[in-house]
Amino acid sequence: MSIDKKSIYVWCPFTSGVGTVKNVINSSYGLIKFSKSKLYNVCIINVFGEWDNHLDELKLKKIDTHQFKSIKFIRSLRKEGFLKSRISYLLIFFSSFFSLFSTIKKKKPDFLIIHLITSLPIIIFYIFNFKTKLILHIAGHPKMTTLRRFIWKTASSKISKVICPSNELKDYLLKNKIFSDDKMVVIQDPHLLIKKINHLKNEEILDDFFDGKKILISVGRLTRQKNYHFLIDNFNKLASKYDDIKLLIIGSGEMKITIEKLINKLGIQDRIKILDHKKNIYNYLKKSNYYISTSVWEGSSLAMIDAAYMGIPILCSNCPTGRKEFIGNNERGFLYKEGNDADFLNNFSEMYKMDSMSIKKKLIKAKNASRNFTLFKNYLELKNILK
Repeated sequence: MSIDKKSIYVWCPFTSGVGTVKNVINSSYGLIKFSKSKLYNVCIINVFGEWDNHLDELKLKKIDTHQFKSIKFIRSLRKEGFLKSRISYLLIFFSSFFSLFSTIKKKKPDFLIIHLITSLPIIIFYIFNFKTKLILHIAGHPKMTTLRRFIWKTASSKISKVICPSNELKDYLLKNKIFSDDKMVVIQDPHLLIKKINHLKNEEILDDFFDGKKILISVGRLTRQKNYHFLIDNFNKLASKYDDIKLLIIGSGEMKITIEKLINKLGIQDRIKILDHKKNIYNYLKKSNYYISTSVWEGSSLAMIDAAYMGIPILCSNCPTGRKEFIGNNERGFLYKEGNDADFLNNFSEMYKMDSMSIKKKLIKAKNASRNFTLFKNYLELKNILK
């Protein structure tokens, strides 16, 4: 008996190395890997060549791609900074309209799952009628601008399901009366590949920065969102109090030069090291003692999930969305009031001085909670809405 395969297209044009890229690959791979009857064909739309660096990985995982050949010029444009990134978004929007429309019309996928620059497919689905079901995946903490509110609410009837990575985000959307409760479903991001992690964490690091001092590690793009100025200012205060700590930052981004200037201005360049984005952070996490995140907003915070799985004490801001849900009432780590210097310093001191048994209890709870972010769990929940 032949089985009709479901065709799933994925829309996720990105202009920088956001965590959503990894989520899209993992989620797509999970559908292919765990479906016993090989029920799903997954195809990622490669809008302007942004997926080109991932083509070998996608091919290996049997994920197809569909290329919009006419707009590859966008890839050569500079996208760093708020204004330049918004110009890129507008170019993607207007140059992709007819390509996306014709793709949906000709290919007739069963589902289109959209992640980034979502206004374009939503508008197309609002204007035209397709049998394809539209699924909106929302990440982070979307600012509820007048335009976004209008588009989402107006076209809500054209959206089959809305995926939220946390209950906090779902509650936020309900509070703003954007989508109905029955339209939304909470599915945590597919992040942990446990077998792969257990291999990657043992890769050797040749770096004399790890000289026996206690390492505070922070992982993320060097952007305003991550609030590294706050972290460095407060690390400077901590460094004057604790002479056995260093700070390692792993990430690339538009604010690297200004961050380096601040470090030099404070005269703590011997206590802080910045490494560019790494494909493997697990070996660095293994050598670190504390994970720190000072973001002003965040999604699931994938690096935090990595740190939890690796058994590292976590100190995070209580920014929206997802962190408070994961950390709980300081059950699985430490939360400080976002932007509050005194609360950050007090929580770090509490974490630093806490006895090993109390820390161990938090780490066990955090590692157990991190297992909710595996590919298999994501697959089980995602297949329920792909009907």
